[in-house]
Amino acid sequence: ALMKTNRLIGTGGLIVLVIAGLIAVTTVQAERVPIPSGVFYYQPAASVFGPEAAWVNPAGLGRFSASGFRLMFDYADDNIAKSWGSVFTRRSLAMAYRNLDNDGGTTFKELVIATGIPVGGSFFLGGSYRHFKEGPGIYHKRHFWNIGFIEQGGGAFTWGAVFSNLNRGRLDGDQTETEMRFSTSYRPLGKKVTGSIDMFLSTGTKLSNADYVYHLEVAPRDGLFINGYVTSDKEFEIGIRVNLLRYITGARAGFESSGKHRRSTVFLGGTDIRQPSLIPEPKRRLAISLSGNARENPPQPRWGKKPTPFATLVLSIYRAADDRSIGEMALYLKDTRLGFAQTQELREAITYFRSLGKRVYCHLARPDNLGYYLASAADKILIPPVSQLNLIGLRAELSFYAGTMEKLGVRADLMRIGEHKTAAEMLTRRASSEENRVQINRLLDSLYDQFVAAIASGRGVSPDSVRRVIDGGPYTSVEARQLGLVDGLSYRDEMNEDFLAAMPEVSFRRYLADTLINDNWPATPVIAMVVADGEITTDDFAGMPFNRSQQATPAPLKKAFRRVMNDRNVKGIVLRVNSPGGLALAADEILHAADKASEKRLLVVSMGNVAASGGYQVSMAADQLFASPATITGSIGIFGGKVDLSELYRKIDLGKELFVRGKYAGMMTTTRPFSEEQREKYFDQLKAFYDHFVGLVAENRALPFDSIDAMARGKVWTGNEALVNGLIDRQGGIKQSLDYLADHLGLDDYAVEISPLKRPLFILPGQSYLAGLVSLFSGDGGAVEKVAAAVGLPDDEGMFARMPFDIAIE
Repeated sequence: ALMKTNRLIGTGGLIVLVIAGLIAVTTVQAERVPIPSGVFYYQPAASVFGPEAAWVNPAGLGRFSASGFRLMFDYADDNIAKSWGSVFTRRSLAMAYRNLDNDGGTTFKELVIATGIPVGGSFFLGGSYRHFKEGPGIYHKRHFWNIGFIEQGGGAFTWGAVFSNLNRGRLDGDQTETEMRFSTSYRPLGKKVTGSIDMFLSTGTKLSNADYVYHLEVAPRDGLFINGYVTSDKEFEIGIRVNLLRYITGARAGFESSGKHRRSTVFLGGTDIRQPSLIPEPKRRLAISLSGNARENPPQPRWGKKPTPFATLVLSIYRAADDRSIGEMALYLKDTRLGFAQTQELREAITYFRSLGKRVYCHLARPDNLGYYLASAADKILIPPVSQLNLIGLRAELSFYAGTMEKLGVRADLMRIGEHKTAAEMLTRRASSEENRVQINRLLDSLYDQFVAAIASGRGVSPDSVRRVIDGGPYTSVEARQLGLVDGLSYRDEMNEDFLAAMPEVSFRRYLADTLINDNWPATPVIAMVVADGEITTDDFAGMPFNRSQQATPAPLKKAFRRVMNDRNVKGIVLRVNSPGGLALAADEILHAADKASEKRLLVVSMGNVAASGGYQVSMAADQLFASPATITGSIGIFGGKVDLSELYRKIDLGKELFVRGKYAGMMTTTRPFSEEQREKYFDQLKAFYDHFVGLVAENRALPFDSIDAMARGKVWTGNEALVNGLIDRQGGIKQSLDYLADHLGLDDYAVEISPLKRPLFILPGQSYLAGLVSLFSGDGGAVEKVAAAVGLPDDEGMFARMPFDIAIE
């Protein structure tokens, strides 16, 4: 029976029943002090939403969580405003005051302080303190402690309860009763219709003597609410409430069972958050400033500025496109360091924005290749009057350290599976192999064609014209204007005067906070976005204080998958992969966690700039794979080995002695190279993992092992090529993967939650000291950090599933 009850009303409902039972068995017959009615706008305790929750049920403040106010005035007995009230909220904290003039000249002066918080995804807890400065008889200078609950875990049902006068102050030496209110609300047609029943009784009242209120609210259109109730004593009330942008107004009239007018209340108020409105909102311009990179899942410090995740940036542009209050967009770009595929996703979002008849103006502070590529999606491109348009084409630059390492007495003793698995070449060669050169040129050809085609489409010219323009670059700002590459020359602060329409402007950060008030219940379904961003490595150093590294490690990702599997409000999962791979065994741990999650939730993969090698491996848990045309993927293969430091030890006169028990115990020592027997043994391990990797892909892609093997061997593909080869299912980015999930799950509305959650106290500024030092010599701090990682290959995790190079489009 307990299990059945738990399924029916949820854990929060059981807590309420337990509290009610404890109160009931610890009380005796005593004087009642019910909360006097009047002035405040009636709402059921289970569905109350707004500042009125301070009076009705403080748990409702945990749902509202906004700053707002209400002012209320009564009309009764031909008197206006003899009774009045006010309530002010700041997020989940409220303060209210009532001056209530009832029949017979009785007057109440009441102060209320209340707060509410969410406890879990669907349970809300609130508490309040009420003090009657004045009141007749038992109310004079009395105070009450109260507690309230709301649970929204029952589908179209929600439950609520309020226990007032918990302190049970004494009256004539005897304790007073605790007043109890139990409430349930039901929405058969979503927010359009809400029916509720509230039951009122005290601890000294038999259940058969409880009072009831039956309430109904209908919302025929956004921002308009018609409501009314009838009590068990046949008294009734009708009312109307209207939302006007950020303001609210309305009235309600109460009548006795005979039809005689009892009192009417007029109310007005406002909120700092947008709400469904009866009148359309005025058009606004969304201003987005982009600089630096946009990480997929940046840390969100408890103190300091919180960086915006890339998914939030992209989805907010789609949201603004569908937002009737947004009329145009001003995009300000300065020193952006996005990847090619990320830039493609942003470009698609801007194109969608324009497809709905909204204009986009882009200001390029320091025009470069990808900045111009992104700006070409806009209606107008503006650059400063004194600047240079560096539209000069794409390049990829590789570094090789074998010669340098040889001078130091260090030799990388590495093996690979696949002639195109060339990641080890940076440590073993002085220049690219022919396979590597062919592969890089093929990728650059594909990316360059995409780059040229997009600019041609955006500027309305032929691809050949774009190629000629690129070959003639760079250009001064004047030359760029004369050639029609840009539409105007302007400093950022002069854009409003010369180009933009006259309308109010909202910043991107303000727009993120400017969400529509949401009183949905049950809670909005969630699609979880689990992000694997950066090199795949072990957890050894990931948890260090103030760690700023961009790595994908098993522990936080496994924790994220467990959390979303245990959250019943999560309906599906997008695994966002932006990784070139890394340690093979760490990738396998992540894949295992994703596999288990996919057994309980529909899971798709969205590939970012790169999802190759180990990044492609972890994607094999998905039902569908999405990649942008410019995504770098594939690189199915593996390499590994060790470094031989024997010559370095000789040069620095460092003595090393090795003692072993077991035939292969000294295989991974750095004091000598592999013997032929050890090399054969290690290669067998690589081959076994390679076969496992290929078999994994063959099973996921439903293709023969030999077919996958032919496309594997370390070969790297763009998203366009991967789609043709059957390595992915669909082209698209974050938005398209979410749309696919929502369609298959039947979700008309959903929220996106990004994990793993990264909540450090604060983020230290600046870059890694090692990266900064290395960049002085190499110009590529990241590459030498990879060398450092290779030099320290752990004995048991020295196999790498990583793409052969990093392509930075400049």
